[in-house]
Amino acid sequence: MRPSVEVDTRWWTLGGVEVLDVMGSVKSLIRQGQLVHIGTDAQKSPSRMEFVTVACVLNPGKGGRVFYSRHFDRKNLSLYEKLSTETWLSLDLAMKMHETFGLNPDEQKIWVHVDANPDERFDSSDYVKQLAGMVAGSGFPVLVKPNAWCASHVADFAVKNKHSRARMRAA
Repeated sequence: MRPSVEVDTRWWTLGGVEVLDVMGSVKSLIRQGQLVHIGTDAQKSPSRMEFVTVACVLNPGKGGRVFYSRHFDRKNLSLYEKLSTETWLSLDLAMKMHETFGLNPDEQKIWVHVDANPDERFDSSDYVKQLAGMVAGSGFPVLVKPNAWCASHVADFAVKNKHSRARMRAA
């Protein structure tokens, strides 16, 4: 069964503020010409696998905004199950946003990042073509490592709670 991003899922900013209407927030930013990059990363805890999906809305030259949500699954997932769940969570959000925002099919406003590396030194290389193909076949531009910064850096930052630790050090 593929995971689904629920519209009523709780969303947060890296500053710790809950976002009650993430679709409305992102829609207003995308209507101003900004791009959305979506990525998911996972981390195993002692009792379960935690997935963090992020939506990064870029305003070139002026920074951007990050929204994230958390999802949980069983602890013992194979590498393929983990990577495909990450990709489906990102792709599902991209499809929901595209539909909700009523974007023209020619507008490439939403990019999906896949946390897999084509370098054969990494186990994830076995799945890059399949995962990237799922995204591209759904009509979204796709980035894989080392260019998939949204999944491999921003979502990784959030799944490891580095933003919370940074706020605590600053206080």
